[in-house]
Amino acid sequence: MQPSKELIFTYFAGQATSVQQKAIGEWLAQSGSRELYFQWLDEWERSFPQYTPDVAHHLEGFRQRLDSPSEIHAPPLWPIETTRQHLWRPGRWVAAASVGLALLAGGWVFRNALFYRTIVTNRYQLRSLELPDGSTVALNSNSNLRIPRLGYGWLSRNVLLTGDAVFSVKHLPDDQPFVVQALDGLAVEVLGTEFSVRSRTDQAEVVLKRGKVNLHYTVADQPEQQLLMKPGDRVTLDGRGALRRHIQADTTQFAEWRYRLFSFNNTPLRDVAHQIQTVFGVTVQLTDPALARRTLTGTIRAGSSDELAEALAELLGLRVSHRDQKLVFSTASETQLTQ
Repeated sequence: MQPSKELIFTYFAGQATSVQQKAIGEWLAQSGSRELYFQWLDEWERSFPQYTPDVAHHLEGFRQRLDSPSEIHAPPLWPIETTRQHLWRPGRWVAAASVGLALLAGGWVFRNALFYRTIVTNRYQLRSLELPDGSTVALNSNSNLRIPRLGYGWLSRNVLLTGDAVFSVKHLPDDQPFVVQALDGLAVEVLGTEFSVRSRTDQAEVVLKRGKVNLHYTVADQPEQQLLMKPGDRVTLDGRGALRRHIQADTTQFAEWRYRLFSFNNTPLRDVAHQIQTVFGVTVQLTDPALARRTLTGTIRAGSSDELAEALAELLGLRVSHRDQKLVFSTASETQLTQ
């Protein structure tokens, strides 16, 4: 049974009951339900932005400053020296050079704000947006997307990503490519397709769902290399430049984080912990080395690291606690010994 939009919005707001959450999970398991779910997620996020400025208040303050400008005090006048002075003085040139360097440094520091619009998501937030050319992006939590303020769509379509995102790229009449700059040394170039990119400090990953993607990457000091991906391909590139291609990967679970779903297939808990750290930006500690080898199979729906940790603890019969802003997993026997 399809839940109502109001119930889904209640879930997005974190107010759904356990029974309602179960009903939503069963509905998401049905074919064709996820696209509608994603549309409602986009509508809800547009209706409840993270920050709404008080435009009227700030505009009134600006008008008051225009009507009553601050009094400007003229600097004191000093008598002109009658003795002839040399125009060049080392101290003056040093001071002028210092001011110039300071201005240049200030412009360099704030260049990103000047030239790029930056979209940032926190550890609990998913966000979807439409780019000026009609392409769409779904941004995972703890991610950062930079979009050029000038020239996007007619000079170039280059964006910079740190984190996880799913791109659905619109084809333009002039065949202008769309490029995602990910991990240093890796650029994803497309014409019109749907793909996901994960760009973290230690690894990058590209999964192609449909269309074609051309990867540009560099290894050490070698010349740039290219790799043409086909639908179903999954490519990983680690921080050392090692590239691996997985042909005909399973895309049925393509970027399930968009629906707050996490799927595991005989996955060791150490890898699950790494995924929690990557997606939510929290530190995970396993107190017993044997826990790292335990495996998990199944799909869990969770909107935060706490929800996912509690579900994992219940499924595996573990205890989870918070210590110094860490998620700590331990066995029941360990908990009893420490009490």
